[in-house]
Amino acid sequence: MNNASLYPLSNSAPRTMFEDGTVAIVPVTSSTAATILNEAFNRPVASPSYTFVTSFDQYQKIFSGQCDRVHSFIYGQLDNLDQSDDDQNEEVVDCIARIIDLMGEPASCTAVLEAGLLKENLSAFEPLLLAIGASRHRDTEYLRAHALRGYAKDADYRVRKAAVRALGRMKALPAKQALEEISSQKDTGEIALLAAAMLR
Repeated sequence: MNNASLYPLSNSAPRTMFEDGTVAIVPVTSSTAATILNEAFNRPVASPSYTFVTSFDQYQKIFSGQCDRVHSFIYGQLDNLDQSDDDQNEEVVDCIARIIDLMGEPASCTAVLEAGLLKENLSAFEPLLLAIGASRHRDTEYLRAHALRGYAKDADYRVRKAAVRALGRMKALPAKQALEEISSQKDTGEIALLAAAMLR
């Protein structure tokens, strides 16, 4: 498994997003950890490793809880999809995009992970990709654009098309760069034309 990106969560522990959409937590020194370790150095009776692990475990529980709530919200919204009602489907996309805007990294990571799990279900996969692209959360722009760019290389034409459409929803520079790259690949046929149209 190759690391796709190392993405920081605020000023705390960064997370590694892998190509298969999984997220791993990588503990490194943060301001909180540094304070704990400095205090432990001045107080030999304290246990810096225990204090750090306890604090980190609490943080991990909070993050996991947020991801669980986003998971439930996403599937609740996807249940409202109606193949005969484009307006309703657009509202689903907007609702998921807004939760990403509101919750940031936990929602963004969860949405990217769920997209990978729903890839074979195009009726749910495409709206979720559109929501990932429609979010305006700036701190997760690179993560989301990188995930969508990966789907734009998929062997399935329908997946590539959905990814390019989602990139077209993003206003961020990483998305524009991805679309420019795709549009320049003339051997991709209609996908290159669609990417070029999304840049206009």
